[in-house]
Amino acid sequence: MTWDDIFNQRSQVALKLKKLICDKGYTKASFAKKAEIPRTILDKILNGDIDSKTMFNHHMQRILEIMQMSVDDFMLYSIQQDKTVTALYSQNAPENHEMSDSARKQYDLLLDIIDLCAIYYI
Repeated sequence: MTWDDIFNQRSQVALKLKKLICDKGYTKASFAKKAEIPRTILDKILNGDIDSKTMFNHHMQRILEIMQMSVDDFMLYSIQQDKTVTALYSQNAPENHEMSDSARKQYDLLLDIIDLCAIYYI
């Protein structure tokens, strides 16, 4: 498969890339940082909105390099939905940060909701 083929299938590439990023446990922000790609460009690729073939190819080459995949491996990557639970974590809280009592209550409530979802949807 050539880079022209991939560029012409931007919407399919976007679906596969979203799934791949999620499967590997990245957020869009953390993946953009790891791949050294501006978040705005990653969003354009993920939405299939990038019109510059040169820019698309350059950034997709970088993405595949980071993922250690060939073009063919990427295009064969399955986008079928599975029933596994994926958790994404962010480490952007300031050091020595403590939640207020109201934030702690809301956070605990959110954890309870997540636990209920895990019971009903797994």
